[in-house]
Amino acid sequence: MKNTFKLEPATFVIKSFEEVGKAIAYMHKHHANAFNDGKPLVVRINQKEDDRSKAQNRLYWMWMNQWAKHQGTDKDLEHLFFKKHMLARIYARDDVGQYRATFNAVKVLKDQGHPMYQQVANGLNELISTTDATVDQFTEYLNDIHAFCNKHGCWLQTPDDLMFAWS
Repeated sequence: MKNTFKLEPATFVIKSFEEVGKAIAYMHKHHANAFNDGKPLVVRINQKEDDRSKAQNRLYWMWMNQWAKHQGTDKDLEHLFFKKHMLARIYARDDVGQYRATFNAVKVLKDQGHPMYQQVANGLNELISTTDATVDQFTEYLNDIHAFCNKHGCWLQTPDDLMFAWS
């Protein structure tokens, strides 16, 4: 009968030989149990992404999944929620592209009680793109999301290799 061995995933950022030793020690400690369980360890080695925006995007979708799981919804619905409530505010403040003018036009529809307001507002929310954010704006957006989720009972996990993406 096999023992059921539960391994917590680990990430090691290798900046020195000492950290190489820590990664090797972790593998030595856990490889026999994992192998005996019929689930050998899988080791992936990558170089740190210097492009903050790619790392930010990976972290963002990781967080969307975590928050969606906490809410019992899906990541795409939560993506729309955060764009509407946080990213739109950043774009309007910083006058990104035509967003501010478009938001103002939609607000006029709302103020007039126009029957098409909700449909137009929902369509606009679909069109707001995270790719229009600068690295600094996206950092602010990630910080806003992290604070919001924490306030609402969900501490978002951040792997060590992505800590730089939102700080």
